[in-house]
Amino acid sequence: MDLSLPTRAASRWTPRTRLLPLLATLLAPLSACESEVAAPEEEVFEEGEISFDASSPTDFVYLNLANGARVSPSDPAASTEWHMAFRRFSVRLNSGVSGPGSVSGYNLGNNAGASGDQVAALAPGDGETAFQAVTEADIPASSAFIEDGLASDPGSTWFRFDPQAGTLVADPRAAWKVQESSGRGHALFRVVELRMEGQRPLGLNIEYRRQDPGGTLGEAGIATADLTRGPAYVGFAGGGRPQAGSCDWDIGVSPEFGVLVNGDCGAGTFPLDAAQDFTTQARADDAPEYADFLAVIAGAFPASVTDAGGIFWYGIRNSNRLWPTYNVFLVMVDQDVYKVQVHDYYSATGASGFPSVRFQRLR
Repeated sequence: MDLSLPTRAASRWTPRTRLLPLLATLLAPLSACESEVAAPEEEVFEEGEISFDASSPTDFVYLNLANGARVSPSDPAASTEWHMAFRRFSVRLNSGVSGPGSVSGYNLGNNAGASGDQVAALAPGDGETAFQAVTEADIPASSAFIEDGLASDPGSTWFRFDPQAGTLVADPRAAWKVQESSGRGHALFRVVELRMEGQRPLGLNIEYRRQDPGGTLGEAGIATADLTRGPAYVGFAGGGRPQAGSCDWDIGVSPEFGVLVNGDCGAGTFPLDAAQDFTTQARADDAPEYADFLAVIAGAFPASVTDAGGIFWYGIRNSNRLWPTYNVFLVMVDQDVYKVQVHDYYSATGASGFPSVRFQRLR
């Protein structure tokens, strides 16, 4: 989908800093030893704004809030050097299922209750005013901060609108690791074809690769789901025609575009990262956890772009653009707390995937 819209100036990094006390003793007697003079302390970035290219569908951009800069960890999955990561519409914190750190967040949701028209009417000045209004007094108890975990898919991950075809089509870039029902094994799956009649889905094709307990992922197969008579159910281990209420199925698909997971029988999902190739994966049993719903990774920063509770709201007034909600988030790094706001998403030429982030340390 085309999300391009020229809205702002070129990418930039404009820090504003406060230098911590430099010397314990500003002037020492000429006869004093060098060891008697305190060394200067490290410069700490208190606030700033950074804009960058996060348009890659596979690669994250990593930020360190303590020094106000982008970082390039050699192994992000094992690094605590980064605090926030951005890729297209996704924002990750270095914690939980996203990383080895303990960075947590809290959504102040100052505009979370706004309607689409109200969000569309917000101006950049409204966003800056909302950001400046947040003070240390707005920091909740530490227990209110959350790490990244698994959240329910907002309903639009496995398909997309194709403007050339004028209809919904499958998006095979989205895939999941699956823990099968009743401990039968594991699998990978993705939807590779969606058959439509106008706005009504007729059926779909699911590509999957199955892994027996203790084994590795096998060759790809195709499961066909007929939606003309209601929900359809798929058991990756094969055999029979799975029915609702049994433990023979792992996932199901409804005519309302919902993907069901047989959590009552122990089935669960974990999203395959966009940078991981479906065809070359060797295992599906190594996810940190499996959710009993179709899962996406999210935390204080929601995965949705279709309501006012997230960072952006897509498609207001039937437009192919993202409208900033100007919500302010709190990010806790160790004992430091930063307020963070993503207030733009477009480059100077109107290309999407170029977020502008303002932040300030509150304590």
